Amino acid sequence: MTKKLDTSTITNELEESVFFSQKPSSERDPSSHTPERPNGRSPERSFTRRIVTRNSFEVYEDQMDDLRRLAYAEKMDGKVGSMSAMVRDAIDQYLREHPVNKQ
Repeated sequence: MTKKLDTSTITNELEESVFFSQKPSSERDPSSHTPERPNGRSPERSFTRRIVTRNSFEVYEDQMDDLRRLAYAEKMDGKVGSMSAMVRDAIDQYLREHPVNKQ
């Protein structure tokens, strides 16, 4: 014996749901217009854009373990906890301390 699902009841419940209601565009509230994003750049952005590239480097196991622990601690504090960001910051600091002679 197979049971049949009463789809009409489910359909009626979904039609009344906020998530599935689809009013025609003429019935939508015009005051709920989503503001458009301005075309200009925001002033707080820098004009130099850094492109992220993926690279493979060898690190010691204890360094990875410590990075994982730091990332986990940051995540538990509600922060991002990105090991990639930590490594990028460390490289930036290293490069500031050891400037490259560009010719």
